[in-house]
Formats: sequence, structure tokens, C-alpha cells
Amino acid sequence: MRRLILAPLGLTTLALAGCAAKPTPPVIETRVERVNVPVAVACVDPKDVPAAPPRVGDQLTGDAAHDIGPIAVSNLRLRAAFDKAVALLQGCAAP
Repeated sequence: MRRLILAPLGLTTLALAGCAAKPTPPVIETRVERVNVPVAVACVDPKDVPAAPPRVGDQLTGDAAHDIGPIAVSNLRLRAAFDKAVALLQGCAAP
């Protein structure tokens, strides 16, 4: 009967002895990796962007014969600015 009582105590002692060991700290590894990431790049220099043509609304009088002149000039300026903007943007567009 004495052996039966000591046997469980011996197992308990061995089980607790396993918990007494200090755990090893985690290994921290430092490394540098290169990752290529696409970055947006301006394809047009901001100084090359055409300025907005002047507005002609204040020059209009309501007289069709008079208003056709400022409207025609404004139309030519707008077309020139648009053509320049299209030329700039074509260089940015994918082929």
C-alpha cells in the first residue's frame, strides 16, 4: 500500500519538474528585403499645361452681329488650348 501512495507522488514530482524549465525566448530575425512598388510619376511638366483662355462673357452685348467676333476669337483660343493639351496627353497614354 505504501508503494501505491508513493508512486503517484513520484509522477507528480516529475510532471512539475518539467514545468520548472525556463522557456526559450523567441528568436527575432531582422532582415532587409527589396520590394519593387510602382510609383505614379507625372508625365507632363506642369509649366507645359496650357492656361485657360480668357472668358468673353463680359464682352457680349446681346447683338448677334457684334457677339460673333468675340465668340469666334474665344473659339479659336479654346481649340488651340485643347490641341496643345491633347498633344501633351498623347505622350502619357499607353501605346
